[in-house]
Amino acid sequence: MSRSGWLVNLLFIAGIFAAFLVSATYRKRDEDVLWSRFVGKTGRDIAYDLARVDDGIVIVGWTSSRKIPSDQNVMMLKLSKSGKLLWNKELGSTGTEGANCVERTQDGGFIVAAISSSNDGEISAQFGGQDVWLLKYDAHGNLQWKSCYGTQAYESALDLLEDDGYVFVGYTTKAGNEDVWAVKVDEDGNIVWERSFGSSGWDSAIGVDRATDGYYIVGLTKPAENGSTDMWVLKVSKSGDLVWQKRLGGDDWDQASDVLTTDDGGCLVLGTSWSKEMSLFGKADFVLIKLDASGEIEFQKAYGGARDDIAQKIIKVEDGYLLVGTTWSDTVHGVEKQGGGDYLVLKIDENGEPMWVKCLGALLDDVAYAVFSDGESYYLAGVSYSRSFALRSRSHGEGDALVLRVRLK
Repeated sequence: MSRSGWLVNLLFIAGIFAAFLVSATYRKRDEDVLWSRFVGKTGRDIAYDLARVDDGIVIVGWTSSRKIPSDQNVMMLKLSKSGKLLWNKELGSTGTEGANCVERTQDGGFIVAAISSSNDGEISAQFGGQDVWLLKYDAHGNLQWKSCYGTQAYESALDLLEDDGYVFVGYTTKAGNEDVWAVKVDEDGNIVWERSFGSSGWDSAIGVDRATDGYYIVGLTKPAENGSTDMWVLKVSKSGDLVWQKRLGGDDWDQASDVLTTDDGGCLVLGTSWSKEMSLFGKADFVLIKLDASGEIEFQKAYGGARDDIAQKIIKVEDGYLLVGTTWSDTVHGVEKQGGGDYLVLKIDENGEPMWVKCLGALLDDVAYAVFSDGESYYLAGVSYSRSFALRSRSHGEGDALVLRVRLK
């Protein structure tokens, strides 16, 4: 996997309209896996995020065509809690489109943050280059509004949340190199404020969460004078003004992928480190850093095996946290991997100590990007290249979106 992991959302560029295939049954049955579903067609289909709605799960991502790999569209579908396909949508035009994140909204609907390089068809008022494309839906999947945000340069949204409107974060190239970009819009999609933060090199935001008095934004920074990246944590006010910032990392590549606000007003920063000072087990490890409300480090933990372990998301569960990503290590804290790359789930306690580890996968690479929990189980979404899954022969895709529901121990 590329060390510039935040760019992974841009690596799979392709798309053509076609029907989706949803197939069931996991090859190597884990007793805790309640169900699994493949979603795909002839090209590459990747689920980058998922969100719970009142009567099911909405999954979003990118869908492609094997014949036209430069043309890619937004993939959006809804499954019931039992994994049944309720509806699917494919959105796009003559350029490249793809969805990176989805958030449930208080009215029972959901909002999707995508990117678009088109300015025709169902996409209008595009500014040029690549824009952020927000789409607001009701609980039944009916579009309520859509809007583009950007400049003549390139912009992307990699995470979003609802907070008296919506806040999305990602990057912009309007000043030349990539800078962190944070935008707040009201409930109708009108811009309330926008901010950019950057160094002399390139920077990107990857995750955002509400703080008690603003927002925590995390990602990576690479000043021009440095040959590697650091984790970058920014605390901003409710109006988007910078309160403090902190760089975290060692002498190699480090990036933060998610942030979760804690009850004491601080935050947990999840990332991946290739630095020997941060990574304790292998080439790349999950790294979790607890910061107080002022940005001071309270503790730091690493998790992984002897090879690459790439972190993506952290969520709160009843008696701890789930950390989710992908492992290429043969074993992780004593648990054997199933295939090439596996979905990796680590449960930790409030102090960051491991409680249990689960590897989910088959013979080839299975890469996890997203997770949420309903209290009794957790749902994972990503992409599978493992043709050895049951019923896989019914799909002709290069990679299919894979959604799992797993019992929470």
